Amino acid sequence: MNTKIVLLDVIIFLVILIPIAFLIIYTMGSDKKVKRNINKLCNKQGIHLDHIEINGDLVLGLDNTNKKLVCSERKNTEDNFQVFDLKSLSDCKVKVLKLANKTTDWIGLELVSAEDKKEIPFYIENDDDGPASDPKIREQQAIKWERLIKPHLKVS
Repeated sequence: MNTKIVLLDVIIFLVILIPIAFLIIYTMGSDKKVKRNINKLCNKQGIHLDHIEINGDLVLGLDNTNKKLVCSERKNTEDNFQVFDLKSLSDCKVKVLKLANKTTDWIGLELVSAEDKKEIPFYIENDDDGPASDPKIREQQAIKWERLIKPHLKVS
């Protein structure tokens, strides 16, 4: 009788553990593939990323020597691949839009140059395609990237 209980416990444990392990391994492999694709695209343009990070569906990379910021999406890395020359930007700031008192609708970085403004979204409230995330976490990630980018901006 004790062996049946132990066997049943092992089966229940494996039924729970195998899907979780598969999810972790699949996600880690997907992240490595995205980073590899971004590095290939950067190498074609002579950019060597010192820092690369995946935040939900957003992929950001920073080249400290050439002062370039790379931005793309996890799903369409080649189609949405953008390179920003930090030497031509005058300001970078975190922008938070709240249309209601308790709801954060949009969080992102606003990159300002002499010609125009570019926005890099970290969090979009009504984005059904992207992974679900906490706006406070995304805001902290945007602040982190603002601190990484600001030292490389053009001095006015």
